[in-house]
Amino acid sequence: MRGSRWKAALTVAVAASLLVSACGNSKGASVKADSNGGKSAKVDAPGVTDTEIKVGGTASVTNPLGGKYSDAFVGAKAYFDMINDADGIYGRKIVMAADRDDKVANNKSQIEGLLTQDHVFAILPVASLLFTGAQTAVDGGVPTFGWTINPEWEGNAKDPRSNLFGQSGSFLCFTCAGPALPWLALQIHAHKIGVLAYAVPQSSTCADGTKAGFEKYGAAADAKVVYVDQSLSYGVADLSVQVSRMKAAGVDLVTTCMDNNGVVTLAKEMKKQQLKAVQSLPNAYDHEFLKEFGDLFEGSYVRTDFVPFEASDKPAGLTKFLAAMKKLNTDPTENSLVGWLNADLFVTGLKAAGEHFDRKTVIDAINKMTDYTADGILNGVDWTKQHTQLKTPGEACQVFLKVHASKFEPVFTEPGKPFVCAVDDAGKLTTRYNA
Repeated sequence: MRGSRWKAALTVAVAASLLVSACGNSKGASVKADSNGGKSAKVDAPGVTDTEIKVGGTASVTNPLGGKYSDAFVGAKAYFDMINDADGIYGRKIVMAADRDDKVANNKSQIEGLLTQDHVFAILPVASLLFTGAQTAVDGGVPTFGWTINPEWEGNAKDPRSNLFGQSGSFLCFTCAGPALPWLALQIHAHKIGVLAYAVPQSSTCADGTKAGFEKYGAAADAKVVYVDQSLSYGVADLSVQVSRMKAAGVDLVTTCMDNNGVVTLAKEMKKQQLKAVQSLPNAYDHEFLKEFGDLFEGSYVRTDFVPFEASDKPAGLTKFLAAMKKLNTDPTENSLVGWLNADLFVTGLKAAGEHFDRKTVIDAINKMTDYTADGILNGVDWTKQHTQLKTPGEACQVFLKVHASKFEPVFTEPGKPFVCAVDDAGKLTTRYNA
């Protein structure tokens, strides 16, 4: 499974549980018109004038988790500023007409507002804990780009949702048996696995996926799950019993479907009881978090679906992103990168659709792309497949990072090839490296 799937499971789980409680109380080059005498080609589409293309997004800016989801707006705006400074596209500037706060519970009404009040051509970015407005975007045939942490992004044969574009593919499968964690266990010689999750469906099914992965690939990794607890309540403050039982079982790798507060509670208890095991952290590519708690997670592992900021060989797309964040005097975050990727895919689709574009031609153009990388940031998204399935079943390509001295360090890589692919080779786990 991709790292974002684990994040999807636990983030949506936490959001849903809190909402219930609340209710109870490419490249970046400019493209100019070249066939219309230097004037903008005529386009008859919502949100498009002779001088502008209007877009807008929504995020859970106000949220109970303290997440900086509004950073997605920062990344998208920075990308559009880069495009507009180079004269825009087809003689038009891309304008962020709205950045709405859905406050977790109001995503549907905010999506509706983008279409009926702000009259946007495309919806982006969407960085929302609950994507209840997804069907509105689908029914309207609106190109929509966002952070893939919600099951609504995923399509199927009957409902492919081909206008919804996540930052690195839209397919999610919480319960699928993936090879990434067993592959990690093989690399670090971990043999006994502990799994913890909250007692809500999204988190619990995430743990089901972990167990399924080790059931399928555990023999190849010489590793098996020896302890599971999927009954934890969100905000649990005492994990002494669970840690004691994992210690007794000889656990040497702990993987969770928990938020950062949960893994901190776990790490403190592991340190107290001297459980000599590392954690695989599902939601921890967060530099502020590591500054505060890095000493608790020395030797633990994090995975990303993109080339991380620490990479020694930075691709062109990442170099541009980091330069844009430096220009804004703001620290880069995963969410600001998501917004940047959303904007890049949108512009890439506009370029592929041609100067007489409309919503459908942009959607169709993106869905013909088989190796979208955002100038090297991603491991190549195949949009002919990745609404409804994995790019390559039985393969997981990610960047692995190890926590050392409160910093993230890419590991298991080869020069110029940051992505490590754990491959199911007839039941055996093999390795492939990707640029």
